[in-house]
Amino acid sequence: MTRTILLADDNRNIREFCRQELEEEGYHVVVACDGREALELFQAERPDLAVLDLRMRGVGGSQTMEKLRAIDPHVPVIFFTAHLDDYTRDLYSRTAAACVEKSADLAELKSAIARCLRDPSSQLPQPTDSR
Repeated sequence: MTRTILLADDNRNIREFCRQELEEEGYHVVVACDGREALELFQAERPDLAVLDLRMRGVGGSQTMEKLRAIDPHVPVIFFTAHLDDYTRDLYSRTAAACVEKSADLAELKSAIARCLRDPSSQLPQPTDSR
């Protein structure tokens, strides 16, 4: 069974790069350019997991996660961000399954996705800093 991932990022290049990499891993990936579109796609596609940029124009990652969880309180959410400091300051965002720092090497993101899809209930929110 192919797992579906919702990926929301306001940077088109990042969206496409991540989509290609994750599809090569065997996932079905639906992409959104912002939080509003992510919510629409979430309702239409019912993905198994959401990967959200923390800082997006319009509806940001934290707000998007809150709205996704109103629809499905058990959906695993991973923040994929260049701004780990925002993650540590925002208490609500720390309820995400993981937070991965953006990098051209998606190994950490792929690992976090695999862990969440294996057992979403076992995830403890922890920031990941690849520095």
